[in-house]
Amino acid sequence: MRACASCSAAMDEPAAAVAAMAGELTGSELRDRLRIRSDQVGSGYSRLTESAAEALQLAARTEGIALDPVYTARAMAGLLAAVKDGTITPGQTTVFWHTGGLPGLFGHAEAVNRFDAALQRFPA
Repeated sequence: MRACASCSAAMDEPAAAVAAMAGELTGSELRDRLRIRSDQVGSGYSRLTESAAEALQLAARTEGIALDPVYTARAMAGLLAAVKDGTITPGQTTVFWHTGGLPGLFGHAEAVNRFDAALQRFPA
């Protein structure tokens, strides 16, 4: 498990919370297998980070998956960063846990515009 010690978090121990939720679903202890990144959080919930916007567009364009700009787009940005920096390697089993949040997309005009622009690339 990796965490950014100098980054602020919305909760004191996010790894413990995620491990508990995942453990309930899988019936196994996953804490030592989790990778928690805080480098994609940005400066606040109301501000769409460039990496989250890029992840939102990529997921929409390549997979048809809608991400919200507050949580899942930032989580996808973290996944993409982990692939780019070699933390996640080709062939390695990886799970992206999409927790929903689609209504959050509509509170961010910039995110909606980027999502729409990504979908415009699909033929009708």
